[in-house]
This record gives sequence, structure tokens and C-alpha cells, in this order.
Amino acid sequence: MARLLRAALLLALAGGCRPSGTLVSDVVDVAPPAGEVYPEGASDFTGEWVGESAGIFGTLTIQRLASDRYYGRFTSEDGLVRFVCNLRQIRATPAEGGAMLPSNLVTFQWQDGRGGRGGGWALINRESSALTGEIRYGGLGTLDFVRTDAPDIEAPAEAETADAFADEFDEQAG
Repeated sequence: MARLLRAALLLALAGGCRPSGTLVSDVVDVAPPAGEVYPEGASDFTGEWVGESAGIFGTLTIQRLASDRYYGRFTSEDGLVRFVCNLRQIRATPAEGGAMLPSNLVTFQWQDGRGGRGGGWALINRESSALTGEIRYGGLGTLDFVRTDAPDIEAPAEAETADAFADEFDEQAG
């Protein structure tokens, strides 16, 4: 009887795991939206971006590796959270038809070098000044970044910290 109970327990536990060893409940599928080709031309994700990844404020730096590949590096404001990501720009057909072109969408895989890894997607706006998307890290979080290296965007002064932004946000909400 004890062998049957033990076998049933092992089967139940194995049924809740994926082949990779992760629990079914820990895996969050990230389904990106459809990419769009802007009339202004192909979107360019390269540059320095500030904002948040899953609620953690920091800087995201993106470099081009090939025509549709990018390398990203995120570092939190306090330097405690860091990860790198491999981004792939998705191609889409323009609204007027024709050949597929690089769209406003990238999908990515990230890893932190300490066993943490996941995936996600990001969209760039028409002005190439903001990124928004989702990141999978065991749960699902949002990505929201603004470009700091665009010529018409001023970077925030060093005195304006995340706390100052949070205080301003609280005042507006209240």
C-alpha cells in the first residue's frame, strides 16, 4: 500500500512539472502583439532608455548586432538587478502591402547570469521615444522606458530621483 501511495505522489508531482524542471504554475507564456511597420521607415531600438522593468527602475542600453538583432543590458538604479537580453526585431508587411520590413516589435530572451532567465516583447512608438512591453520572470511584469539619448528629449536632472518622481505621482493621484 505504501508503494502505491508513493508512486501516486511521484506521478502527481511529475505531472506538475515541465521537462525543464520548472513548475507549470511558474511558467508564464508571453504572447506578443502583432508588429506594425510605420510609414516613416524601420524602427530603430538602439540607444539608452530609462524606466522600469517589472517595477524595478533602471537603465536599458540597446546596441545593434545585425539588421534584425540587438543586444540589451539592463541595470537597476541601485545596481543590484542586472540582466542582458538578446532581442530580435520582428518583420511585418506594411499596411500598403509589399515586402516584409522590420516592425516596431522586438521579442527577447533575457538572463541574469545567476540562473534567472525568461522572455518578453517590447513595442517602440512612432516617434522612437518610448518602449512598452512585457517581461516574463516567473511572473509577468511590464516594461516602460523612455529614450534618454534622443536630441529633443532632456534627461532628468540628477537631483530628480525615483523618490522625487514617486512623490510627484502621489501628489497627482491624491
